[in-house]
Amino acid sequence: MTLSLRRLVVLLVIAAGVYAGAIALYLTASVGSAAFTLGEGTTALVALQDDLGHRQSILNVAADRCRELLAGTRAASDTELDRVRELVARGSVRAHAEPYASVPAELRIALARADEKLSDLGNGLSDLTALIELGRTSQGRRVLARVDSLEGGVETTLGAASELARADLTDRQEALHRATGRAVRDGVLLLAVGMVFLPLALLLVRRRVWKPLARLEEGLQRVSEGDLTAEVPVLQGDELGRVATHFNHMTRVLRDRAEEQGRFAAAGELLAGVAHEVNNPLMAIATHAELRLGDTDLSDEARVEMQSILRQARRASKLLRGLLRFVRAGEKRAAHVNLNEVIRSAIDLVSYRFTVDEISIEGRLDPSLPPVLGDANRLEQVLVNLLSNALDSLRGVPPPRRLVVDSFVDEGRVCVAVVDNGPGVAPEIAERLFRPFATTKGRRGTGLGLYISRQLVREAAGDLGLEPASGRGARFLLWLPAAPTLDGARPEPAVAAAPASVPDGALAGIRVLLVDDEEMIRRPMARFLARRGAEVTEAADGVQALERLAGFEPHVILADLRMPKMDGAELYARLQAERPALAERVLFLSGDITQLAGRGLAPVARERVLVKPVELAELEQRLREFVRESKAG
Repeated sequence: MTLSLRRLVVLLVIAAGVYAGAIALYLTASVGSAAFTLGEGTTALVALQDDLGHRQSILNVAADRCRELLAGTRAASDTELDRVRELVARGSVRAHAEPYASVPAELRIALARADEKLSDLGNGLSDLTALIELGRTSQGRRVLARVDSLEGGVETTLGAASELARADLTDRQEALHRATGRAVRDGVLLLAVGMVFLPLALLLVRRRVWKPLARLEEGLQRVSEGDLTAEVPVLQGDELGRVATHFNHMTRVLRDRAEEQGRFAAAGELLAGVAHEVNNPLMAIATHAELRLGDTDLSDEARVEMQSILRQARRASKLLRGLLRFVRAGEKRAAHVNLNEVIRSAIDLVSYRFTVDEISIEGRLDPSLPPVLGDANRLEQVLVNLLSNALDSLRGVPPPRRLVVDSFVDEGRVCVAVVDNGPGVAPEIAERLFRPFATTKGRRGTGLGLYISRQLVREAAGDLGLEPASGRGARFLLWLPAAPTLDGARPEPAVAAAPASVPDGALAGIRVLLVDDEEMIRRPMARFLARRGAEVTEAADGVQALERLAGFEPHVILADLRMPKMDGAELYARLQAERPALAERVLFLSGDITQLAGRGLAPVARERVLVKPVELAELEQRLREFVRESKAG
């Protein structure tokens, strides 16, 4: 079993603490005992010697006064005799009872002898004072001689005691010095032992912590530089080993996700190219069908067939446009969005699976749903992800398989509920369902779909969550705040007034330069515009368009983006450089509006792009509005 990093750090800290504590205790025991002995003995000796010296001084003063009284140089008054008796009393006994226990025996004996000598001197002075008081001068002189002898004995005894005390203090100091020397030696030895174990501890920390962290840092650096093949070796089963395992799993998921995104991007590029090639024949079909429907001599059976052709062409165009919008969402564009329209578009994108997997779709979309502020393409991605997850889960249950999508308003929030009768989400998975790399699809899933979806919704100030479903299945709820308006009501679409100079439903007086390399699109469009009263000049590419402009001043230049020789973007750039007024009259035709940024047309408003296949009625309306806005500007 591998020792965890937490336990390893705790053990290292405890070992360091015990080691430091042991050194401190040893030094305290070895040096502190000698220091304590020196301090205690020195205090007792100094106190005893001070007391003996003080008593000697007092008795010497008393002896000097007795000499003066015997010599007659000082009057033997009662006051003077009382003063001598007071001095003798103070000098005969110890002022404080100092302890002798900490004093060596030999020194204790010497000090006791000195104390005894002082007591004898005090007794002698008491006798001498009594004789002086009685006036016995001759006996007093004999006692004075004895007192002098006692003073000499006291001096000798105190001197001997001082020598012994000095020797004792010297021995105690030497003991302290020896203890200090041993402590220094042993301390250095213990530190040396610690220095031996320190590299072992550092080696252990380096092996268990520093190296794994360095490898993780190197791996993160490689990932930040775009190398998703980076992996970190898992050397231990500890915390850093588990982190390395999670890192390797993360890089594998990111690598799979990047490969998937690469395929997705490649598919988007391929779809963009296919869209142009498919939209052109779709537009040709739709345009011819619309023109035929405008013929009054068309039979009922042929009219029904033309309507069916037109309806299927528009359906194919709508699906293709939705796919392009989904795979090439582009930059974020916040605007007022009707979530019902986003739901319908998302359902269209996955509708082919309803029949294949025998899934019925139900629900009610609130027709009075207020708009929300967000990016329609990103919200569509969120709903497509929710619908795809629900469809995947329904594959694992027997029919009937039901998918319910509702939109409604709840406490000022615009809500969308996606409910299925699939197996549902297990409680242990539900807790981490919106975390990165959490998936219920095994290796088929990346674990990022719901996480990214929630982030996209939260960017729009809303939220996405899993709610308890009644019965079996899962219920995901997406909500967004209703978009604020100035008067509190939903904005109504503006109805443009018809220009006075152009009759309603006609393009009389409008000159159009139609530039498209597809003759099957250009010719029916030109016939329709001419039928509506417009003056139309055709060009097969940008080069011919520039030639036609030499003698023709159009109100609108309707140019396809993709053309040989000179495409619409190049034509627009030439006009900007040479005739900027005409450049402002250009409307673009394209099967993929996301091409604008790639062709350097990002500043061009999306309103100036008609997405193929465009309905002829829409084309007429857009031309009239464009001409009216150009004249107003």
